Amino acid sequence: MSIPKEPRQLMINLMYLVLTAMLALNITKEVLDAFSTINTSIENSNAGIADKNSRLYKAFEHIADKMPDLKPRADSLYKKALQVKEESDKMSSRLEQWKSDIVAKAGGWVQESNGGRKVKFMDDIDIPSRMFIEEKNGDKVKSELEAYINSILAKGSNAETKEELKKLIPLKLGEMSKTDMNPSGDWSFGTFHNIPVIAAITLFSKWQSDVKNTESVMIETLMSQVGNEDFDPTVIKFDGLMAVAVPNTSYALAGDEITANVTMAAYNKAAMPTVTSNVGAVTVKDGVGTVKFRASGTGVQTVRGTITVKAKGASGRVETQPWSFNVTVGSAGASLQLDYMNVMYIGVDNPVTLSASGYNIDDVTWSMPGATITKVGNGQYNVTVTTPNYKGVEYTISAKNKAGQVVKVGGGLIRIKSIPTPNVKMGSIDGSGTMAAGEFKVQKGLAAILEGFDFKFQYLVTRYKVLRISKGNDVAENADGTGPLFENSPAVKALLNKAKPGDRYIFEQIYVKGTGNPERPAKGAINVLIR
Repeated sequence: MSIPKEPRQLMINLMYLVLTAMLALNITKEVLDAFSTINTSIENSNAGIADKNSRLYKAFEHIADKMPDLKPRADSLYKKALQVKEESDKMSSRLEQWKSDIVAKAGGWVQESNGGRKVKFMDDIDIPSRMFIEEKNGDKVKSELEAYINSILAKGSNAETKEELKKLIPLKLGEMSKTDMNPSGDWSFGTFHNIPVIAAITLFSKWQSDVKNTESVMIETLMSQVGNEDFDPTVIKFDGLMAVAVPNTSYALAGDEITANVTMAAYNKAAMPTVTSNVGAVTVKDGVGTVKFRASGTGVQTVRGTITVKAKGASGRVETQPWSFNVTVGSAGASLQLDYMNVMYIGVDNPVTLSASGYNIDDVTWSMPGATITKVGNGQYNVTVTTPNYKGVEYTISAKNKAGQVVKVGGGLIRIKSIPTPNVKMGSIDGSGTMAAGEFKVQKGLAAILEGFDFKFQYLVTRYKVLRISKGNDVAENADGTGPLFENSPAVKALLNKAKPGDRYIFEQIYVKGTGNPERPAKGAINVLIR
């Protein structure tokens, strides 16, 4: 018997996209509020799934009331369904307890004036890492989820059924990719490292949703195993019929296409049901109706209709059931990520990555006063700036919406700084040190070093003064040098060649210059004692 596929529930793709992006971007209040809104939507949706499951159990209990020959098998499978319910309830309760523990450690719930509630410290990224990585509770969560999955799969009647169930159930953990930060591919680290409290709570709500939808898939699978006969000419078999609507997602961006499969549980392909909906026409193939429509507006929206199936024969029984499902429609947005840090430097190319959700990246642009922006790839830019601004310069991200209008979808502030002043070294000496006369005489010049600076930028020494104080003599000889190499300043080279043990050389008034930056004094001086 063919059965409908399971619901692919609530932001499975979007959740991981957002969680990944959160690691690279500053967490704004709007992002945290969005997580709180999504969590509330998932919890509301979970209540609807639980209600649907309750109706499935009731239909299963009476599925063979008018077919005594199927009752022994139906009763046996119903007992197995009740085991699924017990295990699913325990798993959902356990996930709820983990959520409560996170909330308690984050200061509890705070009631708002609009009647809603938020976690007091929902932006804290240390609590999830400490609870689930340092205290090893992440391993417990994974073990509990894996045990539940294995128990559900074990309910399959044979190896083929188990493999089919593995594909159908939405609860999947998978393996973590190995990265520089997570070289062992640890699941707990990859799941909970550096995510805020509200994201962790939302993740557990998502798992609760997966558990409830996994329960739905299992109930429908067990119901389909009650009997494989064609519909009786005068009676619709499996008398406790249940309308099922399965969308490919319950979260969408405005303009996204949503696909939903609508059917009657324990159906026969030959029945060819008639399906209606409040969002347009429904196509029916092999007993399954498919609804396609464009998301509009924002928030939770309900799609509903009816499904009618008729038994064979002119006098065949007709059964009509209502169906419905909720979809959460969100708004699209965009963000700008500086590839090194939240600052731009004068005199270098500052690499920037632009990303957007709900828009074609080719339709997204951005601008910033006083900046020269050059596109170097898909969403990749190099930016040059000229004027320091430590408070930050405002940038704007714009995109073309579905109507062809250009609208603002993001923005923020970027600080602009001058490149730091470098240190100057001669050989291995930075500041002061000693050097053998022979080694001193073969030194090539002075090097300007920028330590701990991520950009590719080089300062060069432009000019300096060198003093030689010979051993036992208070009178200093001096010479002026230009450029980083001693060979370009004959007077300096001649003075260095006089070096003898006990002499002291001082390089001072050192100036440096880099591309696009004015000449400036370097840090400190170099004092060398010849040994």
